[in-house]
Amino acid sequence: MNTSVGLDIGSHSIKLVELIREKTSVSLRAAGTVPTPPKALVSTLAADHEALAIAIKKLFADTGVSSREVNIALPESQVFTRVIEVPQLSSRELVSAIQWEAEQYIPLPLEQVNVDFTVLRDGKETGTNKMDVLLVAAPKALIEKYTNILELANITTVGAETEIIAASRALVRSTPTIKTVMVVSLGAQTTDLAILRSGVLAFTRSISAGGEAISRAVAQGLEFNLTQAEEFKKTYGVEGDKLEGKIVAATKPVMDTIVAEMKRAVSFYQEKYKNEQVETVLLSGGTARLPGIVVFIAGEMEIEAQLANPWIGIAKDPRFAVLDSEGSVFTVAVGLALR
Repeated sequence: MNTSVGLDIGSHSIKLVELIREKTSVSLRAAGTVPTPPKALVSTLAADHEALAIAIKKLFADTGVSSREVNIALPESQVFTRVIEVPQLSSRELVSAIQWEAEQYIPLPLEQVNVDFTVLRDGKETGTNKMDVLLVAAPKALIEKYTNILELANITTVGAETEIIAASRALVRSTPTIKTVMVVSLGAQTTDLAILRSGVLAFTRSISAGGEAISRAVAQGLEFNLTQAEEFKKTYGVEGDKLEGKIVAATKPVMDTIVAEMKRAVSFYQEKYKNEQVETVLLSGGTARLPGIVVFIAGEMEIEAQLANPWIGIAKDPRFAVLDSEGSVFTVAVGLALR
């Protein structure tokens, strides 16, 4: 049985998905989630890393996963990702060119990062004799931290990529007839954006505003403590007719920041592809489940928006029916398992 496991270690929760991969079909074998121990991801203390490893072990035991080899997601905010244009080159020339490009774009010394690249479209496909290349650089210290934590849990890391790349892979299957799609991954600490053109990544960006910033804004605006603010946020979301619009007013600065970045991404894309429009926005991540957020984003962007559904095309037993409404939360883990 050919299975693959995606493990998404978020700042609030850890999500796991195991898929059975066959020639013509994909089915769900196991899935689950557990809370991330507080501050465990940002801590440098061995005790916090051990607590995280114990939580991961528990998740593996509870879900009955058959494999100890996983693909993991690295936080977008700590990894450098950029789609660059380079002249049409041979494979050997491209390796040298990427080294030079990396020195121009990456804000860290190259000896401190792992640099990887993928040719998204060659000169024939772009029609400009230039290639679109995805350049990714992850700090070695970050990769080491994740692999060490997983080793403590007796798990082997076989692949690592950024959250938005995994989310895009999971969701590109859900919109086969739409040429240009924006994927917005609304996490706890960051919002990650990607624009897919005919299923291929054309733009990616991360901003430091997410669910936690919304909770803080609610706490401040309504004079709540953070726990109360979190409950009110989950219950009322950004629906304008609830609580006399007080939550919407309180969260406006954060939501305005997110929407402004989305609009900038669309402008950047349309500058490059003059006669094309972003047709749909897919919202994933835990914060995407807030009441009213899909309608709010659609209204602000004047583009159709919908909640992400990574389960499209994946066969599931009836016992997994409870996951249907949790799709946006498992998007990254599904994308990792599809890698």
